[in-house]
Amino acid sequence: MRYKIAGMILAVSLVLLGISEYFLIDLFLEEREDDMLQEQLKEIYEESENEDTPEESEGDENDRSAPSVRPGLLALHKKNPDCIGWLQIEGTVIDYPVMYHPEKENYYLHRDFNEDYSANGCLFLSELCNPDTSDNLIIYGHHMNSGKMFAALDKYKSSKFYREHPLISYNTLQGEETYQIFAVFRTPVYTGNDFPYYTFTKAESISDYQEYIKAVKERSIYDTGNAAVFGDKLLTLSTCEYSQRNGRIVVVAKRIR
Repeated sequence: MRYKIAGMILAVSLVLLGISEYFLIDLFLEEREDDMLQEQLKEIYEESENEDTPEESEGDENDRSAPSVRPGLLALHKKNPDCIGWLQIEGTVIDYPVMYHPEKENYYLHRDFNEDYSANGCLFLSELCNPDTSDNLIIYGHHMNSGKMFAALDKYKSSKFYREHPLISYNTLQGEETYQIFAVFRTPVYTGNDFPYYTFTKAESISDYQEYIKAVKERSIYDTGNAAVFGDKLLTLSTCEYSQRNGRIVVVAKRIR
C-alpha cells in the first residue's frame, strides 16, 4: 500500500513537472516573439528616418514653425492607426511606440502592436485623454520583472537616477516634444480615498491646474527644484509599484517650450 501511494505521488509530481515545463516554454516563446516584434518596430521607426515627409516638402522649407513629424512614426501609424507616438528616455530601456484606443478602456494592457495577446502589452495613452487638447497626457505601461516596458520608472525613486535622466522624449504626429520631469511620487489606487492623478487630463481653470501641481509636488519623493505653471503641457507616466498594495509609481513632467 505504501509503495502504491508513493507511486501515485511520483506520477502526480511528474505530471505537474510536465505542465510547469510546458508553461515555461510557452512563456519563453511568447517573450521571444514580443522581443522580435519590438525590434521590428524599432527598425521601421529608425530606418524610415531618411525618408521625406509632407512636412519637409519644398513649400515648407521656409516655414520653421511647421511641426517636424518623424517618417518612422508615420510608417508605424500607417501599419496601425492606433500608434500615435514614440516615447524614449535616454539611458533606459524605455524606447517604445505609444498606442491610443479610446473606444475601450486599457485596450493595449495585454495586446501587442498587432493587437494580439501579449503579457507585456504596449505603452498606451489613457482613453480619458485627447492627444490634441489635453493639458495632461497620461501614459501607462507594465512594470515587467524582465525590466522591460515601464519597469525603469521604479528607479526614479532615487534622486540620483532622476538627475541622470531628467528628460523624456515624446515624438507625436504633431512633432517632436521634450519634457522635463519635475515630480516623482508613489501612491496606492483603488482605495476609495486615493489621489486621482489618473483623472486629471484637462484643467477647468487656472486654480484647478495650480491645485493639481501643488498636490503632485507635495507627494513627490524628493524636490527636483522644478515645477509647472499654468499653460505648461504635462506628461504623466504611470506603472505598478510593489512596496504597497495596489501601488503605483508616477513620473510627472512638463513640456519644454
